[in-house]
Amino acid sequence: MQAHAEAEAEVKLAAALAAATSMGERQGDEAESRAAVRERRSYLKANIATVLAIAIAATAVWITAMSWVQAHGIGPTHFGQSADPLKREGPGALLFFADVVALALVALLARFAARDFRSDR
Repeated sequence: MQAHAEAEAEVKLAAALAAATSMGERQGDEAESRAAVRERRSYLKANIATVLAIAIAATAVWITAMSWVQAHGIGPTHFGQSADPLKREGPGALLFFADVVALALVALLARFAARDFRSDR
């Protein structure tokens, strides 16, 4: 009789241990899933920053190229352009300022993206 009671106690203990273990695993799974969601958000922000940096850089390059083409032309001089290249009016300081601002934004976004790609959140 006493052996039967001990066997029942062992079964109850094993069941309680199994329940506690599965609860701990569930809590661990929930923590892992939350970490995975947080990681995806981090990579999403980094990807958005990377795409914005590329778009800003491409836009700045395009605007600069078009300004130089408008100021100096593509081919030989024609009516309306000065024959002397030194007398042609260049794009000016505004284009330089726009390029500096674009470069600063690209550097800032690239740093933000690199930090988010490296983070082990």
